Amino acid sequence: MWNNFPPYQDNRPGVSNLLQCMNKWVTIQLADGTNLHVYVTNANFNLASGFLTHQSYNSLVCNGAAIQNPQQAEACKDQWVELVLPNHISLSFYLTHFDDHVIGGSFQSNQLFGLYNLVASVQC
Repeated sequence: MWNNFPPYQDNRPGVSNLLQCMNKWVTIQLADGTNLHVYVTNANFNLASGFLTHQSYNSLVCNGAAIQNPQQAEACKDQWVELVLPNHISLSFYLTHFDDHVIGGSFQSNQLFGLYNLVASVQC
């Protein structure tokens, strides 16, 4: 009786697509048109680490102040800061790197799983 159902296929891009793009630059497009340019270096059930271009977020906030240059970022390295995406979604980000082109660090995986339904495409 149960064999009459077609196999369930989830054709949405997701974690497996992103894992295929490890150590490559990836464009993640969200359903609202937001584009994130990321370079994932490590991912597990606890953390996802790598780099994001500055164009991938609206603001990076540490101790209530926006970080806009490497000098400001220096005081906030190796701690959790707030990263606000262009679509105003706010995420905690463990900042380890900031230069003129990218930021580096980690997201808690459970935060990213919450964004899963928003992913429209993953291209690497």
